[in-house]
Amino acid sequence: MHLRGLSRLFLCGVAVAALNISVAAQEASESEEPATASEEETELDLITVTVNKVKQAISEVIGGVSIATNRDVARSADNKVSDVLAPMPGVATSENADDPATAINIRGLQDFGRVAVIIDGARQNFQRSGHNANGMFYFEPEMMRQVTVIRGPIANVYGSGAIGGVVAFETIDALSFLATDENAALQERLRYNTNGDGFLTSTIAAARLADYGGVLGNIVYRNSDDYKDGNGDTVSNSGQEIVAGLVKGTFTPDDGHLINISYMENNDSFVNGSPTIYDNTVKAKTLATKYEWDGSGNPWFDLTFDAYWTSTEQDQERVNGIFAGTSRNFLIDTYGTDVFNTSRFATGLIRHTFTTGGDIFLDKVHVTDPAGTADLFTPSGERTVGGAFMQDQMELAAWLDLVVAGRFDAYSLEGGGANSSGSHFSPKATVILQPFQTPELSGLNFYGTYAEGYRAPAITETLITGIHPPPAIFTFLPNPDLKPETAHNIEGGVTGQFANLLTDGDSLSVRASIYHNKVHDYIGGVYNPILGVYQYQNISEATLKGIEAEVNYDAGWIFGGVAGSIIRGDNDTTGEPLETVPADKIVTTLGVRFLDQRATAGVQWFAVAAQDRVPEGAPTSDAYNLVNLFSSYVLNENFTLGFNVHNLLDENYEAYLDSSNSPGRSFLFTLTSRLGD
Repeated sequence: MHLRGLSRLFLCGVAVAALNISVAAQEASESEEPATASEEETELDLITVTVNKVKQAISEVIGGVSIATNRDVARSADNKVSDVLAPMPGVATSENADDPATAINIRGLQDFGRVAVIIDGARQNFQRSGHNANGMFYFEPEMMRQVTVIRGPIANVYGSGAIGGVVAFETIDALSFLATDENAALQERLRYNTNGDGFLTSTIAAARLADYGGVLGNIVYRNSDDYKDGNGDTVSNSGQEIVAGLVKGTFTPDDGHLINISYMENNDSFVNGSPTIYDNTVKAKTLATKYEWDGSGNPWFDLTFDAYWTSTEQDQERVNGIFAGTSRNFLIDTYGTDVFNTSRFATGLIRHTFTTGGDIFLDKVHVTDPAGTADLFTPSGERTVGGAFMQDQMELAAWLDLVVAGRFDAYSLEGGGANSSGSHFSPKATVILQPFQTPELSGLNFYGTYAEGYRAPAITETLITGIHPPPAIFTFLPNPDLKPETAHNIEGGVTGQFANLLTDGDSLSVRASIYHNKVHDYIGGVYNPILGVYQYQNISEATLKGIEAEVNYDAGWIFGGVAGSIIRGDNDTTGEPLETVPADKIVTTLGVRFLDQRATAGVQWFAVAAQDRVPEGAPTSDAYNLVNLFSSYVLNENFTLGFNVHNLLDENYEAYLDSSNSPGRSFLFTLTSRLGD
């Protein structure tokens, strides 16, 4: 199915949504039942657009979902995306010390879009083949308002590819940054990191446009030298310079209508590579628009429309060897749009939350390397992926909900004189039980889910060709006959949100799950030592299974949480473990607030097991304990001081999936000032 067919498929999804809207509107006009007002949300309950593309309080979200906010980033002095995601169960990252890019691993799956990374609704699909993860992105955590992580292929309404999960970032905006009594505000954050002589400055300015929204700008500058690991050894080429900017307008032209327009750019400069060394410049751009209409009290309408463009360009200049001074360039542009509508209605005694929609995106990859082979290993080409879906969440009784959904995906890929295409229907069903109807236990839910996911082959997996340079000489072979991957995930678990347990105003949240994800036609690199060839092929099956849990408690003066995960993954063809499965981990957080809650102090402990369950010849990792301290003090309404210690024990470790030792003990000093009017 080529672009024309995919466009028709997308339009079919839009038409289905439009049909749902028109029929719903007609029924609404004929119905005398008034719209039901939503329940009032508490300050402790975050709002997010998650699994079902429906705005829900986190306590109402069913499944493996975790959230981090900009308050968490500020408290922990997070410098990288990996710092933000590290405390979450079932989530790991892959990084190189000499590259600020991040690749995300969820439940043992990563690379080539198996984890969909989305910023303000825009997909981040950059990929460059090398001694690094095959799928990475550049994002400044200072610009983050909130990130929602959805584990497993349960979020098929987000689009094709996410058989591992979805990581959806939302950037800060004027309406969330400004206090209710502020018309304008200016915030400056300065931070110094002793390990690597690192410096950060982050400036945010926002203004309210009366009753019609607001505008915000944020500029961030980071600069650091090479850091030292736990042994006191300098990690070569770990220094970097980053300049990032965000401009965002949030407009409310009328009641119920919301328009967001944002432009974000990351400029990263760094040196990497071995034995060939490159001077790198990366520009990552995202232009995103979103229109939302909540129906203005009409339960049949809750419409969202997204359109976006992302572009990531990496220029590399060789700085050593006989080809010093020559350059190569990697560029991927992604164009996409997404539209969906949610209607809420009743048929008899059954209440429905019915969502329909469609989405489509186009990847354009262009790679040039006049003096080398980068354009062979990361080939140029185009890929179009689109789909349409329907989902109905039915409240059958006060103690029983049923979610049924279906998604149809198709893709088309071409480049290098080859092409491929495919399509698939992915069903999903979730049963939610709330057996206890007492006030004390009404927030306790048990659920079971079956969900399928679908990932089209990437351009590189399909078209890679050429001879690997010495000293390891072998041939890459293309494979235009690759089949898409399909994931079949069975999951069961429990979620709960409870208030006023030990004292008035406290809150306890619980999430735990066990899952079994079998991926058919799993795509992996296969090396034939006899022929000396390497090719991406469909492994007949791969199985990933595990357990994960997350418990958080907050009583105001004291707060804490425990999160942990165990993941096992196997190549069912060879019987060997999958190489992308992260180590088992438990993360414990404990903090206190005192001096009228102006001061905060606490500790976070990562206990990470060794990872020696790997394929033959693959690298392993040792167990380690990472202890971080955090503290802050609000001097007055204009100034806040922060002091953090990362890696208090000066542990020397290399996280599994990373390629170099992590930083040793680091002291971080932060000053945040704010002026509001």
